[in-house]
Amino acid sequence: MPFRALKTTARLIILVGAVIATIWIYRAYLARSLPDLEVWHTYTPMAEFRAADFPDGISFAEYRKLETRLFDELDKQVFVTGASGNSDRYNRYDKNSIAYAGEAEQRWNRSFELRPPDAPRGGVLFIHGASDSPYSARAISRLFHDHGMYVLAVRLPGNGTIPSGLRDARLEDWRAITRMGVQQVRSVIGADLPLYVAGYSVGGALALDYALDAIDKDNLDIPDRLFLVSPAIGIAPAARLSSWDIALSKLPVFEKFAWWNIEPEFDPYKYNSFAKNAGHIIHILTADIRRKMSGQARSAALPPIITFQSLADTTVRTEELAEALYSKLPNNGSELILFDINRASNVENFIGDFGQSLINDLGTGAPKLFSYTLVTNASRDTLDVVARTRSAGALSFEITSLGLRWPETFYSLTHVALPFTPDDRWYGAAEQGVFKLGGLAPRGETAILITPIHRFMRLRHNPFFDYLATRTLQFCEACAR
Repeated sequence: MPFRALKTTARLIILVGAVIATIWIYRAYLARSLPDLEVWHTYTPMAEFRAADFPDGISFAEYRKLETRLFDELDKQVFVTGASGNSDRYNRYDKNSIAYAGEAEQRWNRSFELRPPDAPRGGVLFIHGASDSPYSARAISRLFHDHGMYVLAVRLPGNGTIPSGLRDARLEDWRAITRMGVQQVRSVIGADLPLYVAGYSVGGALALDYALDAIDKDNLDIPDRLFLVSPAIGIAPAARLSSWDIALSKLPVFEKFAWWNIEPEFDPYKYNSFAKNAGHIIHILTADIRRKMSGQARSAALPPIITFQSLADTTVRTEELAEALYSKLPNNGSELILFDINRASNVENFIGDFGQSLINDLGTGAPKLFSYTLVTNASRDTLDVVARTRSAGALSFEITSLGLRWPETFYSLTHVALPFTPDDRWYGAAEQGVFKLGGLAPRGETAILITPIHRFMRLRHNPFFDYLATRTLQFCEACAR
């Protein structure tokens, strides 16, 4: 290449680099206008689990002791007593707050186990999602437990405590606790009983990631079945750039750039503020899963998987389920269940043909190696829903009436709705005289709210949870023993 061309190319590269750097720094500057950071955004818990501190692993008993130390530490360093203003009435870190979850029948932000009264029929490990807590495992865990299963729901490090926990979390920490959980379940149920792994959101990705690793490693138990709810198999491409933002946020002047958003913390079991480090971890995890799934022998050895997923999901990419996971599974009895949008909703004209291409891909063409069910309106003229099931190897659908209806004001499910029952204490339907996040429906001028309106509008419970429960138990072979 002539020298002049090289010089022009070099100048172009420098110019592009300068433009990118300018945009990057400008974005960091804009982040300074985010709300002030509170102690729960800045404090670093000393007692949180770090895989690097336990090179030989940790037992569940040891982890529970560490959790007790962690929550005692936060009780002294972060939690306050006595509301100083109206906003603190809904501050999860104020012990006098409506949103304080400490003094309840069970501190659901911690790991918990449910032991059946008689000998267990099998065991289930449940893994929650990022910014979440074991509370999201509560309803499904009780379902398994009521049918004779031992259930362990683990708290992933950095979650269930304070938002800054996600700022400091590492993927190796989450993987270590996943493996610890499997070992604990196996130690309780013994060597011969079925062992299942269930996961919600990022927990679903960790469950799949663990199963892929177990296929290649003799020291890991391969789960007999996987139960996934809104699994984070594919996420928004923006997460790939999180590491750049995190690096710049190390400068004190840009410390808020480490956060996608900073909001009031009024949810007792889930962070509203979200650290970019969590997005970076999830990006690495999903990339690892795609790489591991590319090995045909490994994906062919996966156990049967059942997945429950909302067609409308702004947290994960629903289409990735079919492309990156189900298209690579063997004919082993796996099932994919999608919850459609409300096709009879008055809002449908404002939604268009959302998700129709994925529905068409799954419902037409050559027979699939897995069973596919779409929970949808019986017709566009009714709120009644049916299950349209295309069994593995079949060309046609079987239609089953579910005896369920869309609530009139609902136009779709959401990523956060699926594992929660309509009567959930916090996320369920509105109930007169009871503060419920799932029942908030404010009306007014949106610009005056300090919390984005989508926090209130987003559906927080699953009106079709009974169907999810039925299909879960049908897939749980050990539950019928």
